[in-house]
Amino acid sequence: MRTLALIVEYDGTDYCGFQRQSGVPSVAFELERALALLLGHAVKLVAAGRTDAGVHATGQVVSFTTTSEFPIKRLPVAASALLRERRIAVLRAAERPAGFSARFDALARGYRYRILNRTAPSPLERLRVFHVSARLDLDAMRAAAALLAGTHDFTAFSALAPGNGHSVRTISNLSIAAADEHVELDVTADSFLHHMVRIVVGTLVEVARGKRTPADVAETLDSRQRERAGFTAPPHGLYLTKVHYAEPIEGASTVET
Repeated sequence: MRTLALIVEYDGTDYCGFQRQSGVPSVAFELERALALLLGHAVKLVAAGRTDAGVHATGQVVSFTTTSEFPIKRLPVAASALLRERRIAVLRAAERPAGFSARFDALARGYRYRILNRTAPSPLERLRVFHVSARLDLDAMRAAAALLAGTHDFTAFSALAPGNGHSVRTISNLSIAAADEHVELDVTADSFLHHMVRIVVGTLVEVARGKRTPADVAETLDSRQRERAGFTAPPHGLYLTKVHYAEPIEGASTVET
């Protein structure tokens, strides 16, 4: 029995999310179907992040077990060829120790949220960025973001009440960069609550538009009340970009021969 890990990129526009759901298209279903064709048996994937409907990924990690001897070096190219029309690609494949779990062995996950900040929307990036036409005050946005970094109870930034009261998370990085007409927010944490990144983004956008102050964000965090936080930013601006492990995933990629 082999344990394999894949780094996967996908366009989440037409999917209900990563996880399988009855009667609707999912990234997991398409991946498992392609892998079953290559490996000759059914595959059950474990994902590092259960991305929601419309959310994209450039660095999703999945793991699974197989009895197949399919060459690891061929797997990214072969799987990507089968998945091309589904807008899914396998970027890298690696052997991992028995018992490895893409989800439970992850130490942290990184997301990027992309905003197009100009008057006119973009027909080309319509489903890739969140269009905000009003001018954004990035200094205020960064000041508010700094208050969210570290270990806090993020109940106010969760769409659902956390199970068992486990609402404390550690954000190790929350940075904001601007290039031309785009603003990108990168956030890394040990794990995230439901819609946490999108609520954080919506709240910071309200700060950047002058609708609330950085001090308001600190009070919101302390309140632990969802209604005190900002709106939930749309899913199409969000990308799962990186999953961190004690041993980085290295292996065959689509550029190797």
